[in-house]
Amino acid sequence: MTTDIDVFFREGFLHVPGIFTPDEVTALREKTDACFASREHVDPKFISHVYGAFVLRRGAEYNPLFASLVERPEIQALASAALGPQPAFNALNVIRNEPGQAISLWHVDDVLELPLPEEIPRFDARIRLPVLWLTVQVALSDIETEAHGPTQFVPRSHYSGRRPPKDEENPVFEGQGPVSVFCKAGDVYLTNHQCWHRGAPNLSDRTRYVLQLQYATRWADRRFRGVA
Repeated sequence: MTTDIDVFFREGFLHVPGIFTPDEVTALREKTDACFASREHVDPKFISHVYGAFVLRRGAEYNPLFASLVERPEIQALASAALGPQPAFNALNVIRNEPGQAISLWHVDDVLELPLPEEIPRFDARIRLPVLWLTVQVALSDIETEAHGPTQFVPRSHYSGRRPPKDEENPVFEGQGPVSVFCKAGDVYLTNHQCWHRGAPNLSDRTRYVLQLQYATRWADRRFRGVA
């Protein structure tokens, strides 16, 4: 597997096709569906709902199939390329969006880490901004059109030092509007959580599945875990 990690740092995302086989995708999707079907009998710590979408939480604790992904070499290689040696695993979730569901609000994850005052329009593009943690997203269904609810992001918006404008359906950063990540089941894409992004509404007649693995730099995980 070869990737250009510079694309991730510059654009705020990186698409890497064909990491998981069709059989692996099917097994992960079926395990998610089994949790959904028996959700009334599952420990609540493993389940949440975000904007109506079912989210399987703490997957590495929930089932060994999910736990086996944490140390998968291809995933580790991507996380290490972005974060440095031996990145620390933080979380594994699966988002299951039925038709009409999505986490569609434009946002940055958690806090705005590097805010700029109004008089400074953006960070210098020559700077490689630090990334303390990231999400490795695994598509568990084909996301081939806008109707399938792709992840959308505004390229390079992590250089803005700002949250996305409120109440804008299609935010723009320096003339660039949203871009959709179209992918096949088994593809992987990295997202910089400070880049403006969302999940577009699932307007199709099928369920959309995205598995998320989160990792942090080793020093940041040691320093901040358990502080909040």
